[in-house]
Amino acid sequence: MKKEVYLVTKREYGGYQRKLAWFKRHKKDIYFNVFGFFRGSHTSYHERGGIFRTSPAFNYKAEKVGKYLPLNNFKGWHQVGTSMILKSELLKSPVLAKRDRKKALTLKEIDLEVYPSEVINIVLEFLEPGKLELLESADVAPSLDATVIVIDTVQPWIVLTVLGHKHNLLIEPMEDGFTVHHFNTRYSTNLPGVQYQYEVYGE
Repeated sequence: MKKEVYLVTKREYGGYQRKLAWFKRHKKDIYFNVFGFFRGSHTSYHERGGIFRTSPAFNYKAEKVGKYLPLNNFKGWHQVGTSMILKSELLKSPVLAKRDRKKALTLKEIDLEVYPSEVINIVLEFLEPGKLELLESADVAPSLDATVIVIDTVQPWIVLTVLGHKHNLLIEPMEDGFTVHHFNTRYSTNLPGVQYQYEVYGE
């Protein structure tokens, strides 16, 4: 049974389309990763509501990073996080193999070259099926030139917001770190009183 969802580049980089994000239902849990370079690196959202991260930052041991509603009683929407990549780093992204294309339940392509910024952000959220109106009020509206992708072939629905313009980025690299921005209660990486976890990879 096909249970895997991929977001991939429309164009080829180094002769291959590249995976930008993947999602997979396994038993009663969902596993996923966005802009992942490292084999085995992923996040998992479990049946009982626990959210765990497995990555080099945790020595590839599953570390609990949050909790939301149990998957079989998912309500509302839940934002998992924001990821950033440089276009120049896309050659490090996993390739989309023929076997991936064959086993994909859903395959979404996106042309990153239509975005003028060298920096690309993706905001990942899960949404209660059929409840798009929860994301339509002004205080959670996406910024100008954002691309919102809704994948409704799995439950909960997957919502991906792609940001690639200087005026709508949430995370930007700097020479000595990175800058974060705030647009509204949904699109922010520096809400007052909120503690954020982050991972940084690259040279």
